[in-house]
Amino acid sequence: MDLIEYLQQHLLNLSLFGVVVLVWLIVNNWINKNLERVLKQKGWIVEGRLKNIKKLLKQVLVLVFSLLALESLLYDQINSLSHLEIFGFDFDSKVDGVYERFSFTIGKLFYLIFVIVISKISISIFRVLILKSTREKQWIDEAGTYSISQLSKYIIYLIAVIVAVQGIGIDITFLTAGVAAVSLGLTLSLQNQISDVFSGIILLFDGSIKVGDVVEMPNHEICKVDNIFIRTSQLKTLDGKTIIVPNNSLTSDMVINWTISDKITRFNISVGVGYGSDTQMVKEILYQSALKHPLVEKRRKITIELEDFGDHALRFKVYFWAQQTWEIVNIKSDIRLTIDQAFKNQKIKIPYPQRDLHIISDSRKNKD
Repeated sequence: MDLIEYLQQHLLNLSLFGVVVLVWLIVNNWINKNLERVLKQKGWIVEGRLKNIKKLLKQVLVLVFSLLALESLLYDQINSLSHLEIFGFDFDSKVDGVYERFSFTIGKLFYLIFVIVISKISISIFRVLILKSTREKQWIDEAGTYSISQLSKYIIYLIAVIVAVQGIGIDITFLTAGVAAVSLGLTLSLQNQISDVFSGIILLFDGSIKVGDVVEMPNHEICKVDNIFIRTSQLKTLDGKTIIVPNNSLTSDMVINWTISDKITRFNISVGVGYGSDTQMVKEILYQSALKHPLVEKRRKITIELEDFGDHALRFKVYFWAQQTWEIVNIKSDIRLTIDQAFKNQKIKIPYPQRDLHIISDSRKNKD
């Protein structure tokens, strides 16, 4: 068969293939040149998400156009590529006892990939829409927006699974019966994991612990909530380490949320001065040292207390309020340095424990 004869026999296929390639080039060129501008006009751009949106959109378009191109090449053949079977098996139908065949074809494989990519694009679009619609709303904060975004993601994934299963020809009622049969065993073997999942849903709905909150764990470690996922949560410690904890521990253990009711939290610094120091001067220095710090809340009262008469010092405490709770270690350090310098300027001593050692000689050794 010469080239001319081959082209004549497959003219329709090659024409369809050429049209598909041409349309793909046009669409791809439009995405590269105009997508960012259109998203900006609609106000749908979220910082740091444009590359992901472009990547996902191109992935789904490559998938669609690849399938169309292959179908166009095999358009006039009896068995198109999409119907080629990858694997299959016969099973006994419970309805009439007749054996039925399930076949997984290349077309169904493309369908599954298509559903996955579309679900990811839908999640990105929903995230943008949620952020846009709640941006200027007073009744919802950033953590609430995050919870809605996470819940919408899980719902989209659930819908995608149902659509994918039905799309490849699996009866959803048959699948439901199978799930019910193994649910008891899974519940017993994965009860901790299931508890974590329900705890994650509770955290997203309840709002007692939200993304951005500063919490104190049962081991007295201070952490900031970075992410709340369906089974686990990511917390960042003051050292910058990321720890992953099961959601069940956040709902069942006693966790102190420093920011649940008020973003401003009360802190204190203890300091001791020598006996005989001017206590009024000490109180003024402590007050001014806290007041001068830029991150100390000026609208809340700063309190100075003489806590106790210690063994070697008068123990004072300065109480202050700060909004930047996560930076409290640095705030306290700055205030302590200011107090130390002010004490040096006023000749106020910060005492340290001292012990007098009395040596008693043995008189019997002297006689010997």
